[in-house]
Amino acid sequence: MARALLVNPPFYRLLGSHYNANSLGIAYIAAILNSNGHDAWLYNADYLNKNSYIKLKYLFDGFVDYTQYFKDENHPIWQEIVQNIVDFKPDWVGYTSYTANVNTIDILSRNLKKRKPNIKQVIGGVHATLDPFVLDKLVALDYSVMREGEYAMLALMAGKDPAQISGVVSRGAKGVLRSNGDAEVIKDIDLLPFPERNKFWHISEEDKKFVDVSYVCTIRGCPYRCNYCASPQHWKRDKTQYRSPESVLSEMLYIKKNYWDAQKKYDFSASANTRTKSQLLIEDNTIVYFVDDVFTVKRQRVKKILQGIINEELNMDWKCECRTDHLDEEICDLMKKSNCKRVKLGFETGSARILNMIQKDETREDMLKGVKMLKNAQVPFTAYFMIGFPDETDDDVRETIKFAKEIEADYYSLSILAPYFGTKIYYDLAESGFELDKKPWEYFYHQTGEMIANTKISPKVLQEFLDINEWNKKGKGYV
Repeated sequence: MARALLVNPPFYRLLGSHYNANSLGIAYIAAILNSNGHDAWLYNADYLNKNSYIKLKYLFDGFVDYTQYFKDENHPIWQEIVQNIVDFKPDWVGYTSYTANVNTIDILSRNLKKRKPNIKQVIGGVHATLDPFVLDKLVALDYSVMREGEYAMLALMAGKDPAQISGVVSRGAKGVLRSNGDAEVIKDIDLLPFPERNKFWHISEEDKKFVDVSYVCTIRGCPYRCNYCASPQHWKRDKTQYRSPESVLSEMLYIKKNYWDAQKKYDFSASANTRTKSQLLIEDNTIVYFVDDVFTVKRQRVKKILQGIINEELNMDWKCECRTDHLDEEICDLMKKSNCKRVKLGFETGSARILNMIQKDETREDMLKGVKMLKNAQVPFTAYFMIGFPDETDDDVRETIKFAKEIEADYYSLSILAPYFGTKIYYDLAESGFELDKKPWEYFYHQTGEMIANTKISPKVLQEFLDINEWNKKGKGYV
């Protein structure tokens, strides 16, 4: 059997911070490989054995330093990561991708190819799915996988002909790419093993306590069509899959038995855990994060999960992302009783015109109703707002600020629109002749104040939006 190293490339480390969460995409792949006799490990190149993080508001001050890494392909950080991969002695290396780390993967894979040309290298994840021609840009890679990668990677490592594997893009005669389309949909995701949470390369047993393994995925996909979001294209809206409540509760119990320490606090945004003005202190794995795009999509399913948490007396704090139009009073009450510590809500805008333009399929009335139910149940929430949509005006932004004040969220996250590769808004801008001339990673700097896709919002109103301390008198500030 083969030896595989699945890599989460650095991003936050290059900004002067780090990211210690377990990457679920490659963790699921590792679990499948290991359950079939291979030796698969996870390597998070964004990991540091620290528990203080730069706050979002200050993170983007490192932008200029960040860009310098890409001007020197022999920079010590690239050499360090490649050396760690070489030390593992892999037969296969797989990288998880999103648009911001494609350049990083290019540098790492070319450096690795020079040193160990026989290692097979594969790219998967969001960007590889959205760009079927990514291998034309990343010349050192052997394969890419579109959509779910568990069984495609397993087939590759079993030695099957890449040209016959669903979801695999490979190089044919004269380097011409051969694609087999999307990977086949996994019919029952309850049958997947739990993500790998133990085999972490280049991390000591003592340092493992700094790895956040409490992320849980209960839904694959999203049935909505927001045009600024890559999820509809990444997963395909007609292929949303749901784990059963029993499967979710089983994983939570597994996490509690193996990783939980209820005596400590864990919360990215708790002001009590703030070490300095610019940092957050995180202690350990004591909050479950349901990372689904919309945890509350199916109300009866969600109620069974929440009631199960209560009935099983799990006593596990948790947080999630959801939409207000999938809330009702019973769900909000169950959230409170089952130890929900934070709900993340993407309001995006307070302008009805912009809500319609971005295909949010949610109204301000829905939002206000949902907020009221959460407050009545005493469930804290973070409100996400974004400006800079094409054709958005100062009046639209002022409506957003007014609406944001009205809801009186516990926390706010404010962003400038980034037209992510693969989103509808990205392709609409490209088709209209808009010059998308930024480096891929620059689109991820949401708080710089730079308008990427809008020419109508004035600097004065932009500053009014970003100056949260001036208009947010009751909330606790940035998440």
